[in-house]
Amino acid sequence: MSTDLSEQILRKQMYFKKTLSDSAISVNITNTLSVAPLFASDVWLDATSMDMAVVGLGLLNAITPVELEPLTVSFDYRLADPNEMGQGIWFVFEPVDFGRLYAFLTDLQEYVIANFKEQFQPEVILKLYPKALYGVTPYGRGFYDPPVAREFLRSTFHRLRLLRKTDRSYLDTLQNVTEKAEIAGVAKDVQYNRLFLISSAQVYAFVLGLSVLGRSRLTRTEGGWGVVPTRTSDGKVYDVRFRTLDHLQLGFILGVTPLGYGYLLPKESVYKMPTPRENPPIINVITEKARKASRSIGLTAWAYANYNKPEEMIDYHRSERTAQYDLLMTDRAFIEDWVEKRIPPDEANPVRIRQYKNAVLQLISWKAKAHAWGYDGFEAMDEAQFKAWWLDNWKQQGLKESTLLQLYEGIKPWLRTLRERKLDIGRRVRETRKRLALLSQAL
Repeated sequence: MSTDLSEQILRKQMYFKKTLSDSAISVNITNTLSVAPLFASDVWLDATSMDMAVVGLGLLNAITPVELEPLTVSFDYRLADPNEMGQGIWFVFEPVDFGRLYAFLTDLQEYVIANFKEQFQPEVILKLYPKALYGVTPYGRGFYDPPVAREFLRSTFHRLRLLRKTDRSYLDTLQNVTEKAEIAGVAKDVQYNRLFLISSAQVYAFVLGLSVLGRSRLTRTEGGWGVVPTRTSDGKVYDVRFRTLDHLQLGFILGVTPLGYGYLLPKESVYKMPTPRENPPIINVITEKARKASRSIGLTAWAYANYNKPEEMIDYHRSERTAQYDLLMTDRAFIEDWVEKRIPPDEANPVRIRQYKNAVLQLISWKAKAHAWGYDGFEAMDEAQFKAWWLDNWKQQGLKESTLLQLYEGIKPWLRTLRERKLDIGRRVRETRKRLALLSQAL
């Protein structure tokens, strides 16, 4: 018991010292600024390529652009007012309202009109089929999207890309997701092929609106066309010929794009550009968001230390944030101990035990994410769908189905309670401090 208590105290002290103490902010600001070039590289090479890919996803699946993630994930920030600072709120972060900033993102037809040349608008608008209604919509004039499938297409495919590299592991994950979410199997190929193509073009070509100066290479050309290598979901390698960015985002490419999931595009760009030197509006949305993210890295330390008063910064015993963290870690330690005691002797090696612990923690957390984008698809799954996905996901990583089922059935009676408790603990200090700041202002 004394050992457990000592470990708990040390855990709290380390978290406080690294995140919430009076010296942590300055140290973390220095650390984050030192990695700013690497962070900017990730923003421009990973996040931006996903944004470029999701633009095509929206059009091909008639999803309103303002709903798409990660395209519309960004935050405004401001220095807190005196009442907020009194509650330890140093910066106020609010999600960007993309619909207010860019009205054309709120309607598919307006999006097409704002971004595509007039001669191409009718063809694109004609393909923007509405959601089909059984017994009402004529065959071929609408699309059917179960809620779970829609949430994965809208946001979660790209979250999975951040968790996996664009390789076989990512493809296997997409295969599992498409089956459990009742998404047409071709969606896996559409997502993988399009994202791999755009990521490859960002490295092996210089494309205005996509490429990064100093990282992208000069484009190899053949007969006036740019050429980039790409790999498809079935492992085949192609050299793709293109001329403009929209060819990569939206074009139908034989062997790469499944039939019906791309447009037959002309040689010249279909995008509407205000002047020859300006990007179309949607590309400006993406690039401005990337610039904003790159500039805001210095605020990361303040975001970590938010909701922590000055008097709390000098002693971890006074810090509510530290107590909040300790509650979450105490629950986690209890769950991990519970899991370890139920691993069969033939699997009880450190690596396998760690995997089973991670599996059970995922079972709890992935349907209880308070602040992270891209988990909506998992939250939309009913418990049977999520269980089926979870089992396959960990079986692919070498865990035994019988042990996974035993753990699932063991934790099932209190699974919902654990998820609700995780969410409640995670938002408790933040919501209390905001409420007190408003009350103080009112007084």
